[in-house]
Order: sequence, then C-alpha cells, then structure tokens
Amino acid sequence: MKDYYNILGVNKSSNKEEIKTAYKKLALKYHPDKNIDNKEEAENKFKEISEAYEVLSDDQKKNNYDNGQNIVIHNHNPFDIFENMFKQRHHSFNIDISNLHNMNSNFSSVNTTTRIIGNKKITRIEKTVQTPNGTQTTVEEKIEMI
Repeated sequence: MKDYYNILGVNKSSNKEEIKTAYKKLALKYHPDKNIDNKEEAENKFKEISEAYEVLSDDQKKNNYDNGQNIVIHNHNPFDIFENMFKQRHHSFNIDISNLHNMNSNFSSVNTTTRIIGNKKITRIEKTVQTPNGTQTTVEEKIEMI
C-alpha cells in the first residue's frame, strides 16, 4: 500500500489545510508543463501526488486508508484536480457609474484577466477611456505558451 502521507510530506495528524497546502506546493513543482526535460517522470509524480491528495482530502477515504480498509480511487484526471485547485474564482459586483463623467472627464479603466488552459496562458486586457465623443473600449488578448 502506498504511503500517501509520505508522498505529500505531511504527518498523519495533518489537518485538511496542511494537506491542501502540501498538495499545491508539490503539484506546482511536479506539473509536467513545468518539467519539460523530465516530463514523463514529472507526470508520474504528479499523478501520484494527485492520488494521495484525492485520498487524504476526503474524510471517508482518509478514515478507510488510516484503518487499513479498502479505498476506492476514482482515478480522476490529475489535471482536473489541479485546475479545480488553482482556478480563479470570479466575483462580480455592481457599481453605478452614471455620474462618473461629472467627476473626471478623462476617466479610464483597465481590466486584466489571465487564464491558464492546458499549456496556454491567455491574458485579456480591456481598456476603457472616457473621451469627449463618448466611451471607447479596446480589448486585447495575448496567448503565451507555457
């Protein structure tokens, strides 16, 4: 039986937050996209880390594992676990900007979002400028291979 605690470098008494932190650190370190020279070895380690996290982060699986009982591992795609852990949370809010033109006739804003999909880093830059002729918005996307 694999030693999931050793794989993540945590103690049996570690809480969920410590397990999560250990997973994040190791997943970033061994992600195959960051280990191009050792991709196969990194991918195997990445899968092992993800499997350990799947077991130790689930109370029922962890309890069964700790008691030497059978555990069911769903063999989730380790990249899905990684994406769910690191995906950005999008929050929205409403602001009444109808009177902003009275405050500053040259009002401008820049909104930048970055997403990582597979081995692509996609950065979207949206610039809004208030001009005498109205509002002008430009959008630029940059795609970078990582």
